[in-house]
Amino acid sequence: MPDSNLAEGVRQFTVKMNLGAYKEAARIKSDFGLPSEMLQDAVRQAYEANMKKGDFSLAADLAKQYDLPADLRNEAALRSFHRKIDSEFFRAAADYAKEFGLPEQTIREAAIQAFNKSMSFGLVKNAAEIAEDFELPLKMKQDAAMKSFEQHMQAGLYRKALKIARKYNLPEELVQEAEKKIS
Repeated sequence: MPDSNLAEGVRQFTVKMNLGAYKEAARIKSDFGLPSEMLQDAVRQAYEANMKKGDFSLAADLAKQYDLPADLRNEAALRSFHRKIDSEFFRAAADYAKEFGLPEQTIREAAIQAFNKSMSFGLVKNAAEIAEDFELPLKMKQDAAMKSFEQHMQAGLYRKALKIARKYNLPEELVQEAEKKIS
């Protein structure tokens, strides 16, 4: 492709980035076949503008999509993660941390907070899923399973209670209790 076409593509891309029209900018990148290296200045400016506005998730997405240095991507992702934690969106924070490859300890802390919040609101099924998805300790999984088992038994959902008891290896007497209610 002639250099004038590439230069025109970079110009159009830069204009769209400056306007915050990131999807259109991505389309221009694709249409002109622009290499990421040629776009770094425009992307970095958009990244910095989003960081200043507090749009950390958007900045992290730009850094990831256009191969900005990992430390920039991680800084934006961590800020977005902490904002999600501060807003008590623990599950979203844990998923986000996983998506952006944040440190394992960061993911685990968010998952534990999400688990505890779900348990405190009686959302034991959600808590069990979180414990499973984020490989939390067996004790946490079993605590959620036990509460879920109890809720199902109280509601007369004995087959579901039995399924939970078996899946999470709850004590045999609980399995038998559910089996008695079914028969």
